[in-house]
Amino acid sequence: MPGDLAEVLERLGLRPRTVTVMKDVPAENASWLIESRDGERLALRRYHARATYADLSYEHAVLRHLAQTGWVVPETAGPLIRHGGLWYCPTRFVPGQAVAAETAFQRRRRGRDLADLHIALRGLGERIGQRPDWQAQHTDVTVHTSLDWQACLSALTEASPRLGAWADAAATRTREALARVGADDLPLIVVHGDFAEWNVHYQRGRLAGVIDFGLTHLDSRPYELAIARTYRSPEAVDAYRAWLANHGWPLTELEEAAIVPVYRAFRVDMAAWSMEQGRITGDYDLAMIERQLSRTGTPQP
Repeated sequence: MPGDLAEVLERLGLRPRTVTVMKDVPAENASWLIESRDGERLALRRYHARATYADLSYEHAVLRHLAQTGWVVPETAGPLIRHGGLWYCPTRFVPGQAVAAETAFQRRRRGRDLADLHIALRGLGERIGQRPDWQAQHTDVTVHTSLDWQACLSALTEASPRLGAWADAAATRTREALARVGADDLPLIVVHGDFAEWNVHYQRGRLAGVIDFGLTHLDSRPYELAIARTYRSPEAVDAYRAWLANHGWPLTELEEAAIVPVYRAFRVDMAAWSMEQGRITGDYDLAMIERQLSRTGTPQP
């Protein structure tokens, strides 16, 4: 067992029978399955280097709320501690597994489950507000307030004038499209932030739990549909719409009109994140940036 991990377990008072790596990316998110001698299972999480106490406290508040309403989520099962410049926390282990390649039935099921999750989260945003350093996708180029879009754009333009011009045009075109539909009036809710198939666990055909709330924040329902990758899962969107309509909370005309422009804004944001990494490291993934920009509906300049 790595020394840092052993020290973290010691500080938490955990003396497991087995420790299994589930994910470990240096200086980024990591998780280990911790099994005690009496068979109890926990997941020990290590958060990425940019995480702050306030940021993680928000995420944990969302998880605590959902757990109290009966959802199986990775709620905290011990204190949040700092070690080696990174945050660690033991959390509830979520059983089941993700469906790697969904059928039409499974896509519809995920759409209904997302609708149920939103029903459970409805009203929470009024109590906890926005996550620190986050903003709704339709209010700016990126959901991260700390990301300097102009600096990213200038640096990318030096590395690739063609992609720089394309990114600038995509951001401008997306803002104009959002303004045309009146996106400033989109209602906000607490969203999961990545309700894609790999974060939704099933067991014997039934929902077992939902993981990875690392991107949860206040945003719009069209944004959640975009980041849940429902653009490639029309059955999920249809089931989501129908389930919420049956529960008296249908998508409004504005939300329906905003689905496409918010999706395109999400793609600009994805490009912006890659641009930021390139600006910091000097190593640009130009293919990734081009792939994201190609999905914004913006022709190359």
